[in-house]
Amino acid sequence: MAKIIVKAPFYKPGHKTEKGQSRGGYAQYIGTREGVEILRSGMAGYIGERHGSHGLFSDEGVDVSLSKISEEIDNHPGNVWGFIVSLKREDAERVGYNSAEQWVNLLRSRRNIIAKEMGIAPSNLRWVAAYHNKETNPHVHMMVWSSRPQEPYLSREGIHNIKKTLASDIFRQEHLQIYKKQTEARDDIKASCRNRIEALVAEIRSGKHAFSLEILAKMELLSEKLQRHKGKKVYGYLDKNTKALVKDIVKMLGADEQISAMYDAWHSYKCEIVRTYTDEVPDKIPIEDNEEFKSVRNAVVKSAAEISSPSAQPDREIDYDYAELKERKNDFDYLSYHAEFRDDPMLFYRLGRYYLEKTDDMENAEWWLRMAADRGIEVASYLVYKAYRDGKFTEKPSDKLRYLRMAVDKKFGYAEYEYAKYLMDKSPEDAKIYFERAASHGSFQAEYTYGKMLYDEGKRDEAREWFERSARTDAWTQTRVGLLLYYEYEDHEAGKALLSSAAEQGYEPAREAIRSIEQGLNARIAIGVCDLFYYASNILDERCEDMYSSEHQIDYHGIDKKQRREDQAKRHGIIMY
Repeated sequence: MAKIIVKAPFYKPGHKTEKGQSRGGYAQYIGTREGVEILRSGMAGYIGERHGSHGLFSDEGVDVSLSKISEEIDNHPGNVWGFIVSLKREDAERVGYNSAEQWVNLLRSRRNIIAKEMGIAPSNLRWVAAYHNKETNPHVHMMVWSSRPQEPYLSREGIHNIKKTLASDIFRQEHLQIYKKQTEARDDIKASCRNRIEALVAEIRSGKHAFSLEILAKMELLSEKLQRHKGKKVYGYLDKNTKALVKDIVKMLGADEQISAMYDAWHSYKCEIVRTYTDEVPDKIPIEDNEEFKSVRNAVVKSAAEISSPSAQPDREIDYDYAELKERKNDFDYLSYHAEFRDDPMLFYRLGRYYLEKTDDMENAEWWLRMAADRGIEVASYLVYKAYRDGKFTEKPSDKLRYLRMAVDKKFGYAEYEYAKYLMDKSPEDAKIYFERAASHGSFQAEYTYGKMLYDEGKRDEAREWFERSARTDAWTQTRVGLLLYYEYEDHEAGKALLSSAAEQGYEPAREAIRSIEQGLNARIAIGVCDLFYYASNILDERCEDMYSSEHQIDYHGIDKKQRREDQAKRHGIIMY
């Protein structure tokens, strides 16, 4: 059984206990029942030693009036939680949590964490508690609510995290000793694995076969793959298949009798800590999948990269034609074969996009698109950002924004528009700069939004120029701008012209707007006006996918940097317009 027990029932407004007590009455009960300890100016004692005293306490400096707190809890329109945190007598005596002072300090120091797990802003947290020095199980009662009744909630995960936090404080000294043993075991495992890897490499070089033929073959295969690898030779930069090969090697190393025994000991120390706050011990993660031992994977990669294997083949030059790439952009065998042997960012982009669009293999999609993005393909940077945004790739801290910025720095209009939206709440002035940049690169969404910002600032004439620029071909924007011109600028002729253009494209809301105007009705009310950002979110991805549909390819081989920049600038114009 766990060393700390935490219960967290909640009481709705009007709740009555089995004895008929209200919530406020329950607060009085826990503050005055027999065995509760009281605190007066730092002095502890038991209830009954002073008439009218109680054992309730709260934040430092908060004077708890029993009658007022009882009335507040009774009149509170939201739920109130009644935590009970309990220890065994022997554990409480051993770790020093056998007096009210220790519990006061603990709950005051952790009140913000409790608030966080309950979804309560720290400034809104309200709580009182009392310590009961019961003979068998010393425990504390804690009643928690929020000054904003709609805030609190408490999930099973929240209760688990609160138990873990309190247990880490209460059993801190004991945990430190266990952590020390666990660290020693982890270091021993890593050292033993490194020794086994060094011995394995030595045998491959010498031709001896003390190791199994299977692990020798896998290590040699990994060495060959790494010779053709274009990126950094560390585990995190490898493709999915090569990562799987590394894990197979680590798994076989972990099967060594000595390493396996040390890994079992390491896991037992981890379970010993967890048992202080839960009976559900964690499953033992295989060593090849355990992130705490990722350095072993990198040690395997490093050693394999240094092997000079007779079977390793040199890089091969393969005939390659960009025109053929354009024709075979959906030929997986062709793309994967050439990407393996050529350091070409457009190949990486096409292969990554194939994985993204036509398979469920998001790990390889991410790997190849990031390779292309890191080598300057701006649409690859944008697609990586978009995949993070849409949850297709598992986001790492700051990666989503980093790849968006990479596309922005290359003046990619769609990325500039997305970045401007990101900045709107944080820095409107900076957002305007990026909306204008995106507009200058042909983003009609940015042109419209920038015009709207100018319009809201009272710059009507300047705003109109941007509105009309945005309404070049898109039916939704033509409809929206047409309504603005007709009603806000009272330019009926120009407004109806844009509405007619949108109607000719088959856009039904534009047709409905014209019918409403002809009948003397307010067209804006008749058709409603959707938000640009909602609309743009539906069409932006489609437009982005069309950017490279015709593969505006540049031959990156045999041209200097100046010519490449000029070609890229021209390509931006073609793509965006």
